[in-house]
Amino acid sequence: MERFFDATSVAVIGVSSSPTNLGRAIVFNLMEFQYQGLIYLVGPKGGVFAGHRIYRSVADLPETVDLAAVLVPARAVPEVIRQCGEKGIRRIVVESAGFRELGDDRAELEKEMQEALTRYGIRMIGPNCIGVINRHTGLAVPFMPMRAEAPPGRVAIISQSGGVGATMINHCAAEGIGFSKFASIGNKLDVNENDLLAYYLEDPKTDVIFGYLEGIAQGRRLMEIAARATKPIVVHKSNRGGAGAVIARSHSASLATDDAVTDAAFRQCGMLRVTDQNEGLTAIKGFLLPTMRGRRLAVISRSGGHAVMAADAADEFGFQLPPFPEELVKMAESHARAGVIQFHNPMDLGDVFDLELYEKLARHTVARPDIDGLLFIHNYQGIFDAEGSRQLVKSLGRLMAEAQKPIAVCVFTMHKELELNRKSAGYPLFTDPRDALRALAWNRDFGGKPRRVFADERPHGVDPEKTRRALAASAEGPVAPDALAAALAGYGIATVPWAVAADEEEAAACARRLGFPVAVKTAALQVVHKTDVGAVALDLPHEEAVRDAYRRLARFGPTVLVQKMASPGMEWIIGGRQDENFGPVVLVGLGGVYVEVFKETAMGIGPLDKEQARELVERCRGAALLRGVRGRPPLHEDALLETIVRLSWFLYDCPQIAEVDMNPVRVDEQGCMALDWRAVVRKV
Repeated sequence: MERFFDATSVAVIGVSSSPTNLGRAIVFNLMEFQYQGLIYLVGPKGGVFAGHRIYRSVADLPETVDLAAVLVPARAVPEVIRQCGEKGIRRIVVESAGFRELGDDRAELEKEMQEALTRYGIRMIGPNCIGVINRHTGLAVPFMPMRAEAPPGRVAIISQSGGVGATMINHCAAEGIGFSKFASIGNKLDVNENDLLAYYLEDPKTDVIFGYLEGIAQGRRLMEIAARATKPIVVHKSNRGGAGAVIARSHSASLATDDAVTDAAFRQCGMLRVTDQNEGLTAIKGFLLPTMRGRRLAVISRSGGHAVMAADAADEFGFQLPPFPEELVKMAESHARAGVIQFHNPMDLGDVFDLELYEKLARHTVARPDIDGLLFIHNYQGIFDAEGSRQLVKSLGRLMAEAQKPIAVCVFTMHKELELNRKSAGYPLFTDPRDALRALAWNRDFGGKPRRVFADERPHGVDPEKTRRALAASAEGPVAPDALAAALAGYGIATVPWAVAADEEEAAACARRLGFPVAVKTAALQVVHKTDVGAVALDLPHEEAVRDAYRRLARFGPTVLVQKMASPGMEWIIGGRQDENFGPVVLVGLGGVYVEVFKETAMGIGPLDKEQARELVERCRGAALLRGVRGRPPLHEDALLETIVRLSWFLYDCPQIAEVDMNPVRVDEQGCMALDWRAVVRKV
């Protein structure tokens, strides 16, 4: 990737002297951003533009260049790539549009391009993009004319959309935030977000990474790269619909939609997903502050109303508000005019008008070992105290740098004054207490250390060969319950004692062998939600009840499943499905009838370890019930976690399992076991 961003010579291919030629904007940008490398222009009509000769072909260039920026009609692109290959150019940005984004009939063009890239060993960004920018070298090849509004900064941007990426650059510039590098990746025929993310993570000039994605190329690789990060990664992933909305056979498949899976994957590997550009900008601002290393927050506000708003937001985002020490309170009280305000945390300075005291209070506050960060809210109208207020805002920035603790500064003033503060502050400002504290919470919760994203050791006692034999006879579609139970047993997943019966006498015999009371369920593969259609009979106390149940269930099919009734306990669902990008998705939540009622589940990307399984359980409100409530004994939580881990490995090792449900899984004091199970096999 370095050769894209550190190119010392650039050929702009597709330039003419016509006023409507888009290639001219690329040349404009190189000049606007003060690129110091060599610039060559190529266009079939030749001529001169901006003092540069336009060569008629790539072959005519006097030397090989490091990077080619291509903006020619789509059907000409494969030939241009071949010409670059013959010339020895090994890095290309194709900004031309008109490929598969317009339909599958254009895929042949991309195939031609891919063949040329492979033949010559070329790496390419695009097509259908606006190119790359390196703010520190002046390299800038978008065909969209741009201005270097803010100085080079510490934010690197990856954007699938050129327009959205350019908009984020503008948003940042309006806040006085500069960027280090920018890449628009378009159709991602060759270079994708993973390549750029890995590069940005190693870039010494980048501290924060922002990405805008509409689709994900290789989800598991993305997770593995992100898990290594020591820099915050903020991603706006749009295009929330898709195949996940299609009606699925099982609870797990219908709940584990594509967008929910993306949420789970990002959370697991430590990326922050935001819902829009405003949230993205808020996150960037928060991550550009020093790291907040705990939850202890001080709030100092010139406005009582904003102090109340800040207290609400602090509670919402999990901050603690330690009281101010007596000496600090007395310092504030000594400057109060009317003495009508109580100086708690948040500290309301509405009765204090000494701006030097504001800075002194902030300095003493961030010096305290029991404070991890400060929210400072300052409002003024810019009539009498404008200069003093601007100096206060700048001094808070210096104080933050000295203390190496975050100070989120909210400024409420007239628009012109706000712009002056943004230009002079030297750090990001906020205009809403809740946004400021949300940014601080994201800053606080970012670990800053590499994490293990997938488990690397199978649980003891796993027998993949046993599972393979159990599934060998299963064709595409639903798996027979007895075959699935045997397959799950190969991974040490317990199911309630069961037997298969094909007539009422056999059902009665199975019940005698298992011991009463029993449950009888249809084994018909087409019946998914048995309770809803009356395809299950529970708590049958004797043989005649079993025979009667069989006769009632025979309308669904001749085969039934006879099961021992389980002891009372708590019902969970454990299931999952295969995702095209991320692989095995594991779903956990309250089970039985509560699945459809609450639809409260947590997901992870397998295989998982026990701590990851614990995190999934903790995200469900039912987790507290596992520890015992109102005198009830605690349930076997560890057995639940072990079952989650084992199912994650079952899905990982058996890619032919398209989806699987164990619902309910009964957890009691002794352990946990599945009471009902189903799965669907796919062709792989």
